[in-house]
Amino acid sequence: MDRESIKKITDEVTTILLKKNQDYGGASFDLGINGNMVHLWDKVNRLKSLIGCDKKEPNFESIEDSLIDIIGYAIIGLHILNDDDIKDKIYG
Repeated sequence: MDRESIKKITDEVTTILLKKNQDYGGASFDLGINGNMVHLWDKVNRLKSLIGCDKKEPNFESIEDSLIDIIGYAIIGLHILNDDDIKDKIYG
């Protein structure tokens, strides 16, 4: 792991996060940090199910997709905490 390999991952996450935010219209911000926690919880549980399965190919999201989404939701959580326009950072 070095700066270049980290940048490659974060650049990919940035591109995906911006596209998804455009598709969803910023809905990830609507429920504050509690809503963000639910999204993270779902993704972590999805990751657990992928890692714990018996090597079957998933129908949709891969382990990599789930990890990218977890990073994305963590970034959204940080934005929620730092955004003065979100009236109630806890509940949305």
